[in-house]
Amino acid sequence: MKKAWLAIPAMALCMGFAPVAMADEVFKFEDFFKMADTNKDGMMTKQEFMNAAGMRYDAMMAKMKKMPGDKGKMMMKGDMMTKEGAKMFIDEWKVYSGA
Repeated sequence: MKKAWLAIPAMALCMGFAPVAMADEVFKFEDFFKMADTNKDGMMTKQEFMNAAGMRYDAMMAKMKKMPGDKGKMMMKGDMMTKEGAKMFIDEWKVYSGA
């Protein structure tokens, strides 16, 4: 049964739905590391980190697009984050450290 639960996130990553699915979830550092360590060698390369950070960026952008009214416009403009959006992104990264 445990393996079946692991297959669901793997399928979501393959299908490209992971950033949308992650938008409202809270992850701890261990979860982020497991997501980034794609070759499961217990180490994270720069490319693995950049891929995981990119997925987190995409998730935040999806979250900002769903914000009601002008709040979303204040956080992003087109496909770019504003200063307020970047601050929100950095502030939410603190979740990864367990703080």
